[in-house]
Amino acid sequence: MYPNLKDYIQSHEDKQYPAFLEHLLGKMDDHIKKDGKILLLTLTKKSSEEVTNFLVSKGYKAFYLHSEIDTFTRWEIIKKLKSGVIDIIVGVNLLREGIDLPEVSLIAILDADKEGFLRSTTSLIQIIWRAARNPLSEVILYADKMTESMVKSLRETYRRRKIQDEHNKKHGITPQKASSNVKELESVKTDEDLTQTFSADMFKKKKLKRMTKKEKEIILKDLKSQLDEAIKTWEFEKAAVIRDQIKEIDEG
Repeated sequence: MYPNLKDYIQSHEDKQYPAFLEHLLGKMDDHIKKDGKILLLTLTKKSSEEVTNFLVSKGYKAFYLHSEIDTFTRWEIIKKLKSGVIDIIVGVNLLREGIDLPEVSLIAILDADKEGFLRSTTSLIQIIWRAARNPLSEVILYADKMTESMVKSLRETYRRRKIQDEHNKKHGITPQKASSNVKELESVKTDEDLTQTFSADMFKKKKLKRMTKKEKEIILKDLKSQLDEAIKTWEFEKAAVIRDQIKEIDEG
């Protein structure tokens, strides 16, 4: 694994790909051909942007997603993945959205052997089971070595899978992809629309009025979490902005 993603982005410029990148691109192509969606997890915000730019340069429909992107925009990106407008979301921690993504058939975890909060046993298990609602799903951990967290998470995954398989066979259950209800989005007319840009007036009150109750609940939960964090770190200007966003949704 290349700790610095610029290394293999540079290799792209030289037309020489490291083996793991060749493997990753091949896997992504296979899943996209079958209408599967992809989550690609990196370790830093910067690397998520670098990887996204690399994928877009290769013709993939990809967006990055991290905490510096406002809540409204994050939800729009997720809806674009769920509705088929884009194929790939690149991010650091894609668990915080708290939603089901049965459309995702491939999760690729870069630097899986970098021990820490984002690659702990618990985090890896949560990431792996993000794909549990799609019977065709596949999770790949890219690493140079096996860590204790990786071993434990894989062992727990196989234990749970064995229990589920036995239950399915006993009751004659054939796994099916869970359904996902997403409002129809405005169609993307050109590839230029897939650049990582969103206008500020994209989320005026008329946009809020079209949100479902469930969407508002998810956004409010995320905003309140951000508000608590901003207050804890004494970022009161940021907290004030978030409070205004919460008020706008409540009144919308």
